[in-house]
Amino acid sequence: MKPKHRFAANRFPVPSGDGFTLIELSVVTASLAILAVVLLPALAGTKPNTRAFQCMNNERQITLGWQMYAADNNGLLPPNDYPWLTAYRGASAQSHYEMRNWVVGTMANSLDANSGSPQAVAEMTDPNTLLSPYVHDPKAYHCPADNFINPLTRALNVRSYSMNSAVGTIGFTFYTSGSPPLGSPVQGGWLPGNSYNASQTTWLTYGKMSSFTRPGPASTFVIIDENPFSINDGSVAIPAAATPGATYLIDFTSGLHGAAGVLSFADGHVIVHKWQDSRTYTPQGLISGGQGGTGTHFLSPDNPDCFYLASIASAPR
Repeated sequence: MKPKHRFAANRFPVPSGDGFTLIELSVVTASLAILAVVLLPALAGTKPNTRAFQCMNNERQITLGWQMYAADNNGLLPPNDYPWLTAYRGASAQSHYEMRNWVVGTMANSLDANSGSPQAVAEMTDPNTLLSPYVHDPKAYHCPADNFINPLTRALNVRSYSMNSAVGTIGFTFYTSGSPPLGSPVQGGWLPGNSYNASQTTWLTYGKMSSFTRPGPASTFVIIDENPFSINDGSVAIPAAATPGATYLIDFTSGLHGAAGVLSFADGHVIVHKWQDSRTYTPQGLISGGQGGTGTHFLSPDNPDCFYLASIASAPR
């Protein structure tokens, strides 16, 4: 008879008493279930917003193109003073040349605004859109959360983004005698807030990359997703003046990302900013009056968003 291996009895060892008991395992399972109940609602609030990420990527592309333009032009920034009601599409060849801008076209005109129009889409890559050599995809100019149907075109707008009215140079040649020459910094006429002043000298404007001295490139916004009810030309008017009881809105921000907007800054970084006051992104006066800009100011007393926007729009000279 073949002898048994002397260790045969230990071939299938019995677990020692150091493992979990059934009661301990039940306690652990119950604890995990309680944690799941507590944490899942909070985690749901941090679920990535795909459209916000896409919007951030769009603004990052535009801002990078803006920086590259400046690098190719000895630090000079592209024009940002397209006339807000003047249609680009259908203008004469000379007018086209005279209306060169960081981006041409106004969403207040049906010829320029319609995202379904090949001609309007082509404006995003037109040579007079001076960022077109750097931003090749027309879709980069439209926020994926912007589903607004323009009553002028009965279609989506081709563009959702605008540039800080304190940033850029003068590129429009239809000005009257005595206006600053082409290539001068924009005048920032809406920076005082309560009225337009083309000759204002209180607030800084930025015509070169080297001019972002205050509040600095990391604290001066360049691109924002503008509210579809106020968007017109490529310039968004944000007052730099804000005092208790006297805060103003001119152009309105978008609140399309869960009451938040997307902003890029002169140093290239991009953020999603949560608005604290619904007045900032709810232009009630425009909803009934139609789309395409304000041309005036709206008192929005003690609006915390106005104080924030003022701090990143410009600084006193």
